[in-house]
Amino acid sequence: MNPRQRRGAVLMILAALGAVAVFAAVYSYVEQIGRQVGPMTTVYRFTDDVKPFSDVTSAVLERVEVPKKWVPAAAVTDFDETQGLVTKDAVVKGSVLQRGMLQPPPELKPGERELAILIDAETGVAGKVRAGDLVDIYATFGDSQRGQESRILVQNARVLDIGQLQRAEPDADKSLDFAPKQVVPVTFALSVKDSLSLAYAESFADKVRLARVAPGTRSDVPAADSVLRDDDVLPPTKKGGGK
Repeated sequence: MNPRQRRGAVLMILAALGAVAVFAAVYSYVEQIGRQVGPMTTVYRFTDDVKPFSDVTSAVLERVEVPKKWVPAAAVTDFDETQGLVTKDAVVKGSVLQRGMLQPPPELKPGERELAILIDAETGVAGKVRAGDLVDIYATFGDSQRGQESRILVQNARVLDIGQLQRAEPDADKSLDFAPKQVVPVTFALSVKDSLSLAYAESFADKVRLARVAPGTRSDVPAADSVLRDDDVLPPTKKGGGK
């Protein structure tokens, strides 16, 4: 072997040793990062904003692999868990799907009736009441001559759906304000008795309002506190001219 060949062989050996060293360094680095990150798992991320009570489908979700140690305990890792469920609240784009975001779709229970009425958007809903909420339904009857009273017609009415804003002309027999107002169709699940009460109030009450019940609780207003009349809030009228 001449000197030139020996130099070539030495260079080839050095190159091979360098390649082995680089491979070892890369392997060590990858292994170190792997130990820090830990095993990976599958989660599902929303690709768009989703409204309450929306179906959870592949059209609004993407499958992503993330380190298991960074995944919330309630994260859905198996898409089959979402079958037959809908979103409980509005979900923003980029959120990781979790079990607490899902619930069965609202359905009528045996003996319930589905009833929709128009509610004043400003005083009756005001953007707070959503599908799935429990509400108390208030109604005000009467006039200045006959006297007025407000009463709780229905407690813990379950809201099934909130419709789109509509423009409605006020009833001239019930209001001195002749300006058009915004109303919202609200659909409830009610017992037969409560549905009759609400239908009556929609026809004859001056105002119908909704009072949202705190999440996770139920309204339990005693009968004695469910009606308020003029005499309960106005001072008694003085008789005669004395002071």
